[in-house]
Amino acid sequence: MHSWKKKLVVSQLALACTLAITSQANATTYDTWTYIDNPTTALDWTNMDLPGTVDGNYVDYNGFVYYNNANGDFDQTFNGDTVNGTISTYYLNHDYTDGVTNTLNISNSVIHGSITSMLPMGTSSDGSYVYQYSEYGTDRVIDENWHDGDVFNLNISNTTIDDDYEGLYFTDSYLNGDITKYTNETFNTAAGEGNEFAGLFENGGVGLGLAVNLDVESNITIANNSHVAGISLTQGNTVNDTYTTESHTWDNNINVYDSTVTSGSVDSLEETGFYGNSAEPSDYTGNGGDNDVALYFSDSASSHYSMKNNVYFSNSTLLGDVVFESTFNEGFYPQGYDSNGDDVYDTNGGWADDTLNVDELNITLDNGSKWIGSATTSANVDDESMVSTNWYDVTGNSLYPGVVVENNNWGRTIDDQVFQSGVFNVTLNNGSEWDTVNQSNIDTLAVNNGSQVNVAESSLISDTITLTNGSSMNIGDEGYVGTDHLTIDSYSTVDLSSADNTSIYSLAGYYYTPSLYANTITVTNGGMLDVNVDQFDNNGVFSTDKLELTSGNTADHNGNVVSGVFNIHSSDYVLNADLVNDRTWDTAQANYGYGTIAMNSDGHLTINGNGDINNGDELDNSSVDNVVAATGNYKVRIDNATGAGSVADYKGNELIYVNDVNTDATFSAANKADLGAYTYQAKQEGNTVVLEQMELTDYANMALSIPSANTNIWNLEQDTVGTRLTNARHGLADNGGAWVSYFGGNFNGDNGTINYDQDVNGIMVGVDTKVDGNNAKWIVGAAAGFAKGDLSDRTGQVDQDSQSAYIYSSARFANNIFVDGNLSYSHFNNDLSANMSDGTYVDGNTSSDAWGFGLKLGYDLKLGDAGYVTPYGSVSGLFQSGDDYQLSNDMKVDGQSYDSMRYELGVDAGYTFTYSEDQALTPYFKLAYVYDDSNNDADVNGDSIDNGVEGSAVRVGLGTQFSFTKNFSAYTDANYLGGGDVDQDWSANVGVKYTW
Repeated sequence: MHSWKKKLVVSQLALACTLAITSQANATTYDTWTYIDNPTTALDWTNMDLPGTVDGNYVDYNGFVYYNNANGDFDQTFNGDTVNGTISTYYLNHDYTDGVTNTLNISNSVIHGSITSMLPMGTSSDGSYVYQYSEYGTDRVIDENWHDGDVFNLNISNTTIDDDYEGLYFTDSYLNGDITKYTNETFNTAAGEGNEFAGLFENGGVGLGLAVNLDVESNITIANNSHVAGISLTQGNTVNDTYTTESHTWDNNINVYDSTVTSGSVDSLEETGFYGNSAEPSDYTGNGGDNDVALYFSDSASSHYSMKNNVYFSNSTLLGDVVFESTFNEGFYPQGYDSNGDDVYDTNGGWADDTLNVDELNITLDNGSKWIGSATTSANVDDESMVSTNWYDVTGNSLYPGVVVENNNWGRTIDDQVFQSGVFNVTLNNGSEWDTVNQSNIDTLAVNNGSQVNVAESSLISDTITLTNGSSMNIGDEGYVGTDHLTIDSYSTVDLSSADNTSIYSLAGYYYTPSLYANTITVTNGGMLDVNVDQFDNNGVFSTDKLELTSGNTADHNGNVVSGVFNIHSSDYVLNADLVNDRTWDTAQANYGYGTIAMNSDGHLTINGNGDINNGDELDNSSVDNVVAATGNYKVRIDNATGAGSVADYKGNELIYVNDVNTDATFSAANKADLGAYTYQAKQEGNTVVLEQMELTDYANMALSIPSANTNIWNLEQDTVGTRLTNARHGLADNGGAWVSYFGGNFNGDNGTINYDQDVNGIMVGVDTKVDGNNAKWIVGAAAGFAKGDLSDRTGQVDQDSQSAYIYSSARFANNIFVDGNLSYSHFNNDLSANMSDGTYVDGNTSSDAWGFGLKLGYDLKLGDAGYVTPYGSVSGLFQSGDDYQLSNDMKVDGQSYDSMRYELGVDAGYTFTYSEDQALTPYFKLAYVYDDSNNDADVNGDSIDNGVEGSAVRVGLGTQFSFTKNFSAYTDANYLGGGDVDQDWSANVGVKYTW
């Protein structure tokens, strides 16, 4: 290696200083590497001339940053500039003069190349000769000691540092006799870039071709849409003779706001590309090579001090792999050390505080940040040297994915505790995302506040994984996740629905096919383990020893404690793990935290337990497993809903089977699910759970109630026609005429199967005339009715429209006996809607035609000239024929012939107050016994369901008629009818008539 020092005269220094200050102030383009050519002699890489040599051939460097420009260096601020090559902060970083700010600010600029805190380096075209550049001036203050706390601040704003300066390409000219010849040469540059520099640095750092390469304690801030092609932070010199017993740490901080950090490139990319565009260092391939590294951290094995690295991304992107290399500190003995010479190991050395013996890398993604890449660590984890049997004065700081065995001939498993030289922790907050690539191995993973981790065609190993506050982990095709303890908390989800693994994955020396492997899975506070595949867990999507469905002590706004959910959807799933709910409260309490098992009606869960006869304790000689397959109390939730299917398709179907006669677990219904025409819920029967049939669904209830509701409208029309004929017999003389009447009412139907509430509003218009017969006086007429009904129950709703046509007559004999009769045709249109148990909106429509009749026989008993009492009996009937129809949720209703008969015995009583020949008031009262006979059933999804309404009822009514003139009168009445399957809470009839 060649090391050069540049000697500059005072005049040259002054000129360079002036030029540097002027150019940086005016946003200039800089080339830090240049070639000085002597056109008469050829460049000799073996003995390249020193920079500044008169008539020499040499590569020159002008890219140092210093706090003053006495040597022609860059100052500490770039703004709007373009730099091609390498910027070195070596002298700025190693000048510990008091009051000197160790800072470099770069804004609104483009750096085609890199920034380094080391002396810049380069190699000859063939890589045989390495040159390192230095520049010592009289004003340089170089202190090789480490000063803890003197941190280099690198501030990057709205700037691109693309690592896109592969080298200095130049042409060397020389004379061969009298002929000038040319040779194309390359000087490979960029500090720390390329494997050819591996091991050349003073402290052993390995270069990975990144845009920022620092071996000093650093605070890096990247902001305002900046783009940086990778960062390498290595632990440089930590020697300081004044540091004797003090504990120190090497601290690095990277903060990225609204910006992007990508991978760099070790290899030269000028010779590859696509359609004429060469490849770029930021082109992330995802193949796991050195060119894909975006963040690189490496400590020094010769240092007594640990390296602490904290990385924070906010609304930013990290595209590339993160590599964390850690070794034990100098003076720490992982296998133990004999401190007093008695040949007995009694200490591990190092610092008394264990955290000072451990390197750290903590990466936090926040505010919607995204990372695509892998996380790898080479922390010194060795189950031979770091197991608990070799701990003398340390405690474990991590877990080993394999097993720690006894240090004896038995070699049995005892634990998984290790002490590592470094720990790697990842945290995702506030909607951030990590898409893993290749293999990732970290210590802890925390996913919080709506963040997500996606693992597909890659693997992720972490000692612990915790998801909170609506976060998710999605394990996709050929994705593998391994952990000791997975916690799914507060409405978070681990989704295995896309997992489809056909490969066998090696995890700590063992081979597994499950996409998720965890010793313990804890699902709590509304979190969900989502499994939507038809596979066994021992060779399918996940494997665990214990699945805990539990809850914390936090209640929701309704006072209920929400628990963890295990959702198998429609899978026929076999759980070879112990199912545990560790709540101990009284289950009668409203806020008891049941575990929740969710599934569709066609799903099935078999619980076998983990089959571990020793329950994880290999030293237990017990021959039976004292842990039953399932313990605790659970709610079973049916998630799907459909209108298709008969009763036989659902009733009594087994949902859960616990393969353990000793189980004391209880299972109860979490909800009711709409399946076909009925709702169903889970019911425990011994060690099984089956579907129990309950009441009709809202949509089936509405569909089956429509014929009865149609009949109610028709009955109101019958009453309206009857009122017209009754009023014709009382009050002033009625020779027939024209009339119009509003009618309305409210009904409540309940036959034990169907249930509804109905509001009706309508209008009838009619015209009739009086005809004198030989034995009776007749009124003969016709009427038309129009009505709208609103049928409802819970979420069910039916909008009804009806149109009717009537012909009617009334014969009144001389002996005051009368006979009323009518015939009718009606058409009903019904639009149905409802919500299913899963919230799905359902709708459908049906229409029907109906023929009806009414017949009434009575006797008007006169009480003086003005009063009357009229006993009567009547019979009416409506005969409907509907069409076949299907709801949007596939429930099928066959066309139903629905027949309804009504029989009524009652008495009317009234009195007419006559004010003149043209004016009279007739109030009246009605009391009757009514019997409805409507024995009907409908075919729904192939099942016959009773939707007839019948029973005895009492009618009570009041009314009045007032004649304003001889020809014009108004009338009104109100009725109540109750006692049968259908109660008429009220009905009203208000009309006017004009008589001829």
